[in-house]
Amino acid sequence: STFMKNCNVFLGLLFGYFCAGVSNYRGLNYVDTSKIEAADPVTFLWTEWFGIGFYGPAVIPLLIGYLVTTTETVGDISATYEVSKLDTNTQEYDESLQGGLTSDSFCSILSGLFTSMPNTTFSQNNGVIALTRCAARRAGIACGCWLIFLGVFSKVAGIITSIPDAVLGGMTIFLFANVLVSGISLASELDIHSRRVKFIMALSLAIGVGVTVWPFAFQDMRASSYTANFWRCDDCSTAL
Repeated sequence: STFMKNCNVFLGLLFGYFCAGVSNYRGLNYVDTSKIEAADPVTFLWTEWFGIGFYGPAVIPLLIGYLVTTTETVGDISATYEVSKLDTNTQEYDESLQGGLTSDSFCSILSGLFTSMPNTTFSQNNGVIALTRCAARRAGIACGCWLIFLGVFSKVAGIITSIPDAVLGGMTIFLFANVLVSGISLASELDIHSRRVKFIMALSLAIGVGVTVWPFAFQDMRASSYTANFWRCDDCSTAL
């Protein structure tokens, strides 16, 4: 049915949560209900205040982060158009990019005033669209309203945080794999033989995939056995 097709992601997550709830590993439960019990019934964003200030050393890193999220927003909107079977060579697509970037910047400024981290578009939604084949704008508006409404009830957040990593990981891996496939599909429309395109794709894969495969890439390597003696330091840790 249409309902089951559109809810397959949620039903799969619910089934995995159920299996984790009724099973255990060597007497230890997979589902920890302590966060559900400790959560307040109702809470609001403005119940705590951390104060607004200015910290100079954080300006440059945050600007870099904003530029990264801006680039991500363009890619996410393009992938949304691709999985929604919409043409990206239209005026509507350009307006969607402009509106998405404007909304992203406005919401990030608003989250800063709420003493929270800047936000960005949610790329997993492209995987949800590819699975459910539901790309209606009213569905996205309804999801936003439901998230705002359910965000007031801390018990709901407690239930979500009690979902085991194995269940969430199994779902998000598949959703992010759909995002990767959408990116490959978009890249297939480019001129792969162009040196400029090759350089951009190679640099993106080197930073994105390379750091994921080797997470120690940006650690202090002066204590490593691969480092020459003239660059060693006495206070570096040898546990690499």
